[in-house]
Amino acid sequence: MPDLLSHERDDRGVHTITFRRPEVRNALNPQAFTELIGACGKVGADPAARAMVLTGKGVAFSAGGDFDALQDLLDGDRRYAEAELRHANDGILAIAGLEVPTVAAVNGDAYGGGAAVALSCDFRIMGDGARLGFVFARLGLSGADTGATWWLNRLVGPVRAMEIVTLGAVYSAEEALAAGLVTEVTPADDFATAVDGFVDRLAGLAPLATRGNKRALAGIGQRTLAEHLDLEAAIQAEAISSGDFREGLDAARNKRQPTFRGN
Repeated sequence: MPDLLSHERDDRGVHTITFRRPEVRNALNPQAFTELIGACGKVGADPAARAMVLTGKGVAFSAGGDFDALQDLLDGDRRYAEAELRHANDGILAIAGLEVPTVAAVNGDAYGGGAAVALSCDFRIMGDGARLGFVFARLGLSGADTGATWWLNRLVGPVRAMEIVTLGAVYSAEEALAAGLVTEVTPADDFATAVDGFVDRLAGLAPLATRGNKRALAGIGQRTLAEHLDLEAAIQAEAISSGDFREGLDAARNKRQPTFRGN
C-alpha cells in the first residue's frame, strides 16, 4: 500500500508532515496513524528540529475516520475496537509528546478525529473557508475519541466541551477563532504564505527556551505550586546556561536581532 503521509524537512529545521489521501479527504485509518507515529519519531530524534507542521493535501485537512476502517470496527469485537482506538491514541500522544512546537495548518475541513488531531498541536492556523467539526454524535459515537474531549476541556472548559461533542458542533473558521479553538485565521489564497510566516517566527526562537515552555505547561494541573516553581527554576537555569541566552542578552544590549542556534 502506498504511503499515506509525506514527510519533509527544510533547512530551518522545520518538519512538514502531510496527510495525502485527497481522494477521501485525507480520512484516517490505522496505517495513517502508524505512519504518523513514525514521522513524529523522526522529528523527535532530530536534535536540530525547530518546529513541526501537520497539514493535508487537497481541499481538506482530514475528514476524520475512514469509512472502511469504521466498518472494520463495527464488524469486529470490542477487543479489536479498543486495540485500534488505542493505536490511534498513540498517534495523538506522539504529536503531543514532541518537545518542539507543533502547528496544525488546517488548510480545509477537519472533522471528528481529524479535528482532534488538529487540536493536539500547539498552534492551529486555519484557512478562512475551512470548518472544524466534532460530528461524532451524528454517527452514534461518543466524542470521547482521539483526545477530543481532553483538548476541548483544556481549550474551552468542561461545560462548553460537553455542548460541542454532544450536539455535534461544526465551526466556521471565524467561529473557531472566537471560541479559542484556533490561533489564527488567514485567507485561503494566502494560506501557505501565512503558515510559513508563522512557522518562520517559531524557527527563529531560542529552541531551549521554547522547549522549556512546553515542559512547564505539560501536566501543570498535576503539580503543586511548589513543585511547579522547582520545575520552572530548573528549566530557566538550563536556558540561562545556554549560548542562546548570551546571544539574546548581547543582541538586546546592542539593539540588534538575535540569532539563536539552540546551544
